[in-house]
Amino acid sequence: MKSIKIFGIALTSLYFVALSAETKSADKLRFATVGVGSSWYVYGAGIADLVKPKLSAGSSIDVLPIAGGVGNIKLIQKGEAELGLTFPMPTAEACGGFGTFKSKQDNVRALLGGLDIYYFGAFATRKSGATSWNDIANAKNDFRLLTAKVGGTGEVGVRQVLGLLGSSKKAVAGKGGSVKSMARKATGSAISDGKADGWSHVVTKGHPVATQLTTTNDMVMIGLPKNVAAGMVKKYGWIQATVPANTFKGQPNPVPTVKAATNIIINKNVSNKVAYIFVKTILDNSGSLKKIHAALGNFKKNSAANPGFNGKCPFHPGAVKAYKEAGLM
Repeated sequence: MKSIKIFGIALTSLYFVALSAETKSADKLRFATVGVGSSWYVYGAGIADLVKPKLSAGSSIDVLPIAGGVGNIKLIQKGEAELGLTFPMPTAEACGGFGTFKSKQDNVRALLGGLDIYYFGAFATRKSGATSWNDIANAKNDFRLLTAKVGGTGEVGVRQVLGLLGSSKKAVAGKGGSVKSMARKATGSAISDGKADGWSHVVTKGHPVATQLTTTNDMVMIGLPKNVAAGMVKKYGWIQATVPANTFKGQPNPVPTVKAATNIIINKNVSNKVAYIFVKTILDNSGSLKKIHAALGNFKKNSAANPGFNGKCPFHPGAVKAYKEAGLM
């Protein structure tokens, strides 16, 4: 009996040792996106579902519905998230230590770029009479524009466009109009209730807010003047683009603008194994990403390691290994 008890104790001890080892090898990751229901939140949840089975047993990936393009970079820099979605423009500023960031965000590394196409878009109600960015900047009919929260990529883009037009939020307000930030959940009702005349943000095909606005209101999509688009490319790192006709309801013609492509960044202290698994899994499933979100159907593997699509930020060593294996570096 004594020997059986000892054997039982030994088995129990081995069980807890194994459990402890499994717990230690498990990866607890936080993936920063933006608000629940947004395209980025859907991306994050879908990618997490793809990657999690490839990680060590007991691993988890929590999708954080907070921050956004600039905020996600700050979360990773502070160690409050391991991965995040953003755009090449703020990534370049973060890794270079300029623009929005006063110093280099030295904990940030590039993981993968070119996930989709996000156009800088602006929509105005037809009854407002606004048909151009000059109308918005000059507050035609006291035009009231809504955009994302301060520091979000869309809000930054609005300030850049106004600046290239020789205007600003303050100047618009001085002419009787307004440019205000509003939570995306409240945007649709604000415009439908006549409390605002338009909305501007970065949008992709199937973007929930843009789709809601254009299907429930009579709206027009406003393009960028050639000189402004050129300034956005030269000064701020956007890419010249045209929104194809009928991307959104009430948009029968192509609309000139600029674009960006979502990229994934990662904290430099995340293990090479995790970074490698993330990149390899996305590359291996590139053809089925559109099942997560229609906009991910634009992803091309040969864009993933393109420095320009990653804000020219240094790549994580684990990502480099995956790209070299795939013949992309």
